Amino acid sequence: MSDLISIREAASLLDTDVMLIAHIVDVGDVLPTPPVSKDFQEIVFTSGDIERFQTEVARRRFDDFKVQYADVYVQDEGPGARGLEFGPGWLGILKEFCDSLREFQNAGYRARLRWGKEKFGAMRLFYDCSDEIATYIAERKGIAYGKSLRSCQECGEPARLQFGYSICLTLCDRHKHLVGEPDPERDGIILDVDAWSRQQREGA
Repeated sequence: MSDLISIREAASLLDTDVMLIAHIVDVGDVLPTPPVSKDFQEIVFTSGDIERFQTEVARRRFDDFKVQYADVYVQDEGPGARGLEFGPGWLGILKEFCDSLREFQNAGYRARLRWGKEKFGAMRLFYDCSDEIATYIAERKGIAYGKSLRSCQECGEPARLQFGYSICLTLCDRHKHLVGEPDPERDGIILDVDAWSRQQREGA
């Protein structure tokens, strides 16, 4: 193949960074046509691969969501601004939360999502809302948190918190390789880090 594209060139063509492309390849759902090198810096693509990766990058940037929910998703701005920093498997949970924001907004209240992230395998959402509905929004945030601990961050299939030695993520069996070798002292034992931490404090 004479038209092979390096991972750095692919990242430039896709207007993203090398680490996101490497992560997509590691996930394994979208792969380049040439055999994948174990060294991510040596991964190469064909020109035909770029369109498929373009679709996947857009999915991971939540491009369609940002258009569909522009009325309730007001992206964080300024120094240190954050975005939607979790996998596309949680899109359904995200939409459900934003649908509830939309209901409150349509009733005349301020309700906007600003940003979100994954931490310890769970979805964390940050929002701005009227004081009168803060308790209700917090409840819906808690529902999203709970659902994220049962849904694969990569594909949305039923999942559990997978504990590796250096990272934990909520993943299905197909994607659990992303945490590496399981830590037998925590994997399958700690299924909610926040709840486990509270128990440890209360037991101290």
